Amino acid sequence: MKKREIPVMNVGISLIILIFMNICLAAFAVLSLENAVSDYSLSKKTAKHTTQYYEAVNNVQEQLAKKNQELREKAETKTTEAESSQKKAETKTAETKSTEKKIKAETVKNMQSQKDIKKVAKSQIKLTESVSKSQQLVVTLQLDETGGYPQYYIQKWKLCSSDDWQADDSLDVYQSGE
Repeated sequence: MKKREIPVMNVGISLIILIFMNICLAAFAVLSLENAVSDYSLSKKTAKHTTQYYEAVNNVQEQLAKKNQELREKAETKTTEAESSQKKAETKTAETKSTEKKIKAETVKNMQSQKDIKKVAKSQIKLTESVSKSQQLVVTLQLDETGGYPQYYIQKWKLCSSDDWQADDSLDVYQSGE
């Protein structure tokens, strides 16, 4: 009987292919691990920034609530002052004509204060809250005191950079010898 010889070439090629596949799988595993680590660090940074942003939003909301309360208190004091001056005016109108002149003067003063309110109605309030070292939340309010009680409208709610932009001049660009 003849002995059958196993060709060396077939075993060598399959071994080389197996080694090559293992190297490729190891390389892809390392790349996947590196991608997972970078995604994890990005997720942590995003979570931190989102937390800082919403803390700033909460602080701005508290400031808005305080402004709203101040505006309501001012409106209530002005309405009580107007009602009391109106009641005084009604009692004084019955007395004499000289007191009527005083009432007219008071109403002129009230009208001037209403003009002041209209001037304030065109005013703006700007609130800023720091989000991080390089960003801040800027909120601009437009006051409107023409209605029953003063209120505000949010004109701008924007996340802005608090640092000045600096151009990068570190690369040397070709300059002619002229």
